[in-house]
Amino acid sequence: MRVVHIVARCVAFALVLVQAPGVTAQDFVIGVIAGLTGAGASYGRSIVQGAEMAVREVNAAGGVNGRQLRLRIVDDGSEPARSAIVMRRLVSESPDLIVGGWGSAQVLAHLDFPEQSGIPYIVVGATNPRIVTKLNHWVFRVVQSDDLLAGELARQTQRLGLKRIAVIHDRNAYGSGSRDSFVKALKSLGLAPAEIQSYDTTDTDFRPQLEKIRGSMPDALAIFGTVPAAPAIMNQARAMEIQARFIGTDGLANDALIAGAGKSAEGTLLMGTYHEDVDPEVSAWSRRFRAQNHTGQTLNPAGAVKEYAAIRDIAVPCLRKAAADVGGLRDCIAGWSGKLLGVAGETRFGESGQLAAPPIPIEVRQGAFRLLRSAP
Repeated sequence: MRVVHIVARCVAFALVLVQAPGVTAQDFVIGVIAGLTGAGASYGRSIVQGAEMAVREVNAAGGVNGRQLRLRIVDDGSEPARSAIVMRRLVSESPDLIVGGWGSAQVLAHLDFPEQSGIPYIVVGATNPRIVTKLNHWVFRVVQSDDLLAGELARQTQRLGLKRIAVIHDRNAYGSGSRDSFVKALKSLGLAPAEIQSYDTTDTDFRPQLEKIRGSMPDALAIFGTVPAAPAIMNQARAMEIQARFIGTDGLANDALIAGAGKSAEGTLLMGTYHEDVDPEVSAWSRRFRAQNHTGQTLNPAGAVKEYAAIRDIAVPCLRKAAADVGGLRDCIAGWSGKLLGVAGETRFGESGQLAAPPIPIEVRQGAFRLLRSAP
């Protein structure tokens, strides 16, 4: 009965399935799943913007072997139960492949559907280590894992001389996974968190947790969460005169963090997966992205670039090679190697389907995300 209740509740939501007009049997169809509503809307919107940008450019250049790319977009509402339902609906439409996925809890809830249906799925926005394993056959990931990001964050804090480190994390799969990876890395360095507190994604008042954190007298506060909670935590911490340096991973790499936290975010250190100053190509892409998506809303290029690159640099070459042969398409993705936009040097997928790429150390300086001045 509980399952029936969950399904009924989720179906009551408006299930958004957007199919580009004029889709024909000759088109290649790319499914995109992301949260366009709910707590992850700013991240989900960026994924869709990246997909739309890639498809516009590919189609304007003649498509793939003379065939056009079309998108089928589903909104999972940033909720795990709903995400499973809309992914099941998406795979029933038999797209050629799926590129998307934001939020570790959502992706963990739905990744069995493409895996069991034999549809290649490239994940661009979920970092929990359990998402890609050697048991996967159809699921791949282009964003780095919590183990890598949080592990490097721990090492960077040690290099900076930060020793009393408190942690506040979302209880969801992303926040808990990052916490576990970070604490494990701290332990390997001979350190232990001064305090660990948690919260729910929809919480707005973090003062009880921050009061306990203030008592631990930290010189760094690791925030493993996303917008909108993260900027609220920063503002409330500063209002309580907690002066610890904020640190975190890719969930904080969202322009909405700076827009919401303002001066409170100054000095934040994070291990990210994108920065527009990594190389000239990604700088030029960032300028195009901002020009094409100037809608007055806060933009999140960090999410968009993974989606764009996964389509342009991986999906399109493999569609050219394998066409409608789904097994060949899967094998092409698994064996892909080359230059991925935003990643330094050549890269490839490992045995588990995880793309190898180094974290990018970033800090908030003068109200913007900037490359860390120097890595000690």
